[in-house]
Amino acid sequence: MLNRKVFFFLASIVLSLSSVHAQLVVDERLAEGQPPIVMAHRSAVMGGHPENSLAWIKFAIDRGVDMVHINPQLTRDDQYILMHDQTLNRTTNVESVFPEGPPNGPTRAQRGGKDYVRDYTLDEIKRLMLVNGQDGGTHAVPTLLEALELLDGRLLVALGLKSYEVESLAEAVEGHNNQNLLLWELYFPGTDQTKLRNASMATDLGVAVALFRARDYMAALEDLADQLGPALKMVSASSKHLTPEFIAAIEQQGLQLMISGWNAAEDQELVNTVDGAAWTTMLDRGFAASTDQPDRVLKLLD
Repeated sequence: MLNRKVFFFLASIVLSLSSVHAQLVVDERLAEGQPPIVMAHRSAVMGGHPENSLAWIKFAIDRGVDMVHINPQLTRDDQYILMHDQTLNRTTNVESVFPEGPPNGPTRAQRGGKDYVRDYTLDEIKRLMLVNGQDGGTHAVPTLLEALELLDGRLLVALGLKSYEVESLAEAVEGHNNQNLLLWELYFPGTDQTKLRNASMATDLGVAVALFRARDYMAALEDLADQLGPALKMVSASSKHLTPEFIAAIEQQGLQLMISGWNAAEDQELVNTVDGAAWTTMLDRGFAASTDQPDRVLKLLD
């Protein structure tokens, strides 16, 4: 495996000889021998900026994070914005901007006190501000287009799919630097992956899947391989349920294994005891990291 400092030193030389930045390609970055990938999970702490904001993405670019996890969602008029929740209440000031709910209904009361992304047009959402940051800044809700233009191939990107349509998603990423993109979905045992497979075919993008509630990782991997075939590029899992058999199967299929530190021992130890040993062990084995603490994990690799 390439030493991370050596890898990025060589990359900086390439950049200095070029008038443009390097364009990351998923298959090349996931290839054997590359440095471990550190992905900022959508809820990652980065500069106090709100999740899924342009400032959050820019911080990741400037810090040297390898990959970001963002969440496209469809508006009422079929435009993609970045938003994790199906609703706008947790992360925006929607209740003060639209006291009764969406201008064209249904009312907030009719929606059980919630404001759903799908009930608002892009123009209406553009009147909102993100309120879940701690940087004191003012942040609008970005569109997927704005995020892709900012990223411009600089980082690997996991498009954490929420509400989407196959055809419109393909149109949204078409014409952009998309060799650095992966489709990202949560896997629940026994679920049908037809829509995800169709999205992969329509966008020509590979797939990363998080084994969210699976306990039998081998059965889950076999199911995903059967349903997704060569579209499957990466599997995210908790270290709690790893087995030698599962790791061997991942390696045999040429997949990238990403360890999820979200709400797990790796991130908790890093924060609570300032102990990075759990992450160091995983990264030394060549596994990728999905973390809410990318800055701390990167310091382990400096």
